Amino acid sequence: MSTIDYIKNFIRDKDVASITPSSSFLVKRVCKKIDYSEPRVIVEYGPGTGVFSEYLLQHLKPGSKLILIEKNEGFVEILEEMAEDPRVLLYQDSAENVADILKDAGEDVADYVLSGIPFSFLSDEVRTELIRETRRVLGPDGRFLVYQNYNHMEKPLREHFDHVTKEYELLNIPPMYAYEAMMLDR
Repeated sequence: MSTIDYIKNFIRDKDVASITPSSSFLVKRVCKKIDYSEPRVIVEYGPGTGVFSEYLLQHLKPGSKLILIEKNEGFVEILEEMAEDPRVLLYQDSAENVADILKDAGEDVADYVLSGIPFSFLSDEVRTELIRETRRVLGPDGRFLVYQNYNHMEKPLREHFDHVTKEYELLNIPPMYAYEAMMLDR
């Protein structure tokens, strides 16, 4: 899972927002919000080369499901090896189809949805619908964990979730904002 793989896909695919994989510092900052004490259903939008996915698999209990949704064919090829783990379900699809993908995976809801897809590349309408759809597929205590280059997600997340927190991770190229969004009463 090298930076070279990222650069190749960055050049070929306008939807890839970074030329380097996320740093271990960013991965730990985002994933510290996850409770690993019991089996979980986690959806990851745009896992790229699987930096977050690898970390999650090291911490997830048996019986968990890690549902990876990746559009980029080059990244899907890299992730196929990871999909040999029985907890991993890999879909070459768009995040907008998360409800159908969860259903196909035998699940009604997710405990967590992680996303590094570049929301700034999406139209306002598509961004709003994806946030709305994500909220719908989260379970009662579900959380949407988003990391982005720019501080542009706080307002749209607050429009759909009761509670949103934001942190900044400098030790990443580029530095990233990490958001946690959840509903307080469902």
